[in-house]
Amino acid sequence: MKIGAALTGPRLYLRDHRPGDLDFSAGMWLDEENGRYLSDPTWDYVDAPFQKALDTLQDSGTGYYLTACLSGTEERVGTCCLFPDKSGEGYDIGYCVHKSRWGQGFGREIVELAIGWVRAQGGKWLTAEAADENCPSRALLEQCGFVPERAAAFEKYHMGVRYPSHIYRLVLSPPAALGERTAESAARSFERMNTPAIRATLPLKARTAEEAAADFYASQLPGATSFGRTILADGRHVGDVWCYCIDPEAAPSAMVSCCVFEPPLWGRGVASQALGLFLAEIVPRFGLKTVGAFTYSENLASIRVLKKNGFRLVEEFEEDGRASQYFEYHTESVIA
Repeated sequence: MKIGAALTGPRLYLRDHRPGDLDFSAGMWLDEENGRYLSDPTWDYVDAPFQKALDTLQDSGTGYYLTACLSGTEERVGTCCLFPDKSGEGYDIGYCVHKSRWGQGFGREIVELAIGWVRAQGGKWLTAEAADENCPSRALLEQCGFVPERAAAFEKYHMGVRYPSHIYRLVLSPPAALGERTAESAARSFERMNTPAIRATLPLKARTAEEAAADFYASQLPGATSFGRTILADGRHVGDVWCYCIDPEAAPSAMVSCCVFEPPLWGRGVASQALGLFLAEIVPRFGLKTVGAFTYSENLASIRVLKKNGFRLVEEFEEDGRASQYFEYHTESVIA
């Protein structure tokens, strides 16, 4: 199976495997160190059926075998494979980076390119298996949004070497977009956010839908220090993202908050996508240098959203008796 056109990222691209890639690919997979946590054997255990499978990767009818190369060159740095299920909605992913390139972030770029391609094909989830003792691979998957689903184990081909592992799953979120806020959407958002589950993690300034609408009108006045957008998923209004205390001369230059009020979308990346889009809009619009955000220490989902968008922890403290954290996003490089 072939993807056709290459998938291009910031530093590398993924293209279909070619017969000429085999020495490089097998050199990684079958190497005792490079392929330690793969199910492939070392060179001494390669038999005729396994060799035949290697020789015919480009003709596979069950999966996509890809080679990762540095942008603008044919220099190979790793590999990726994707195996769709019968429905075409789920894909299992495997990846490998040459040991000379470990620790340089290429693994994450490979996986993110593959995720983007699966999403474009209409895929709804991906799975990946990582040995429990393979800490770098487990960390990579979690950075890309995968979560451990169940314990498992695998063996290296014909070697009798068994690794306890976990199967990780990434549920692909519907693409997020930002929409215009109105007084009606502000009031609707208040009603949707005014639940015990959301109030426990996100204090609301407004006490009524009317107050929420009034706050919106205030944000439309000249010199207003607040600004917001609705969060859309599949065209539906599913949340809000907003900034306040806007002052380009202050530090931070603004504070930001984000809320997805549809529980089925929690943990699916919608908030992360929306916050990224919002930052890209407000930084140049208001000339911001730093953006701050508060969250309760127990709100792990919010912390993940902030970290995925480049926020860094600055301070831990108590607010009204609750452990809290303050994060900052530095924007100088974005403005430049």
